[in-house]
Amino acid sequence: MTGPVLVCFDAGCPGGAGEAWRECADVLYGGRPYATAEVPVVAGRLLARYPGCALVALRVRGGGRVAVGRGGAWHGRAGGGGVGGLLAFAVAAYGHLVQEGAGGAAGSVGGSCRMRRASRSVSGAPADV
Repeated sequence: MTGPVLVCFDAGCPGGAGEAWRECADVLYGGRPYATAEVPVVAGRLLARYPGCALVALRVRGGGRVAVGRGGAWHGRAGGGGVGGLLAFAVAAYGHLVQEGAGGAAGSVGGSCRMRRASRSVSGAPADV
């Protein structure tokens, strides 16, 4: 089975992922809705801090979801729902990025397109990172 590694970056996510997980993420997502004005700022900071991340997915206050890729491509979609709906949207947006790739070459997006098997260290972080 293949697919992107999705990791929540904020404190609003149950079980909050550690820094090692965020550094391995193909997609980072937020657990809370963000104001429209916050979206480019939050996404820009995350993409700059985590160079292996290809996409940031956020819920927007008032409804809607936004995915921001490294090329600045925005994929917005109306709809409410919680984090589950955001994750389904993020996987679909990541799939588009992988198919389109940078400059049209399939699979040329940063980050991996596979699931990683990780064992846990004593701290709870992935031990194989």
